[in-house]
Amino acid sequence: MTVFQQVLWMFANIRVLGKQPRLPLPQESLIQYAVALELQYSRICVRAGTARRREAAAIAWRIVGLLGLTGAAEPLPRRLLILLERQSR
Repeated sequence: MTVFQQVLWMFANIRVLGKQPRLPLPQESLIQYAVALELQYSRICVRAGTARRREAAAIAWRIVGLLGLTGAAEPLPRRLLILLERQSR
């Protein structure tokens, strides 16, 4: 899984858990943003509990299976697309 795919996966999971993923900061790299999302996702999972986390992950996997990873994470915020473009240069 690439870093961008990992970001999309966490983005989709955070949304399935009913929260809004934080947006990347202007000076962040894609790797730094992935770490920040991982921290946010971990905090949400601790608060949600094991049963809710497993249920959300199962739902997210089904959505990814139907739509693909990019489709499951859409709509992608403009800042994330800018970050991806900047990373690819």
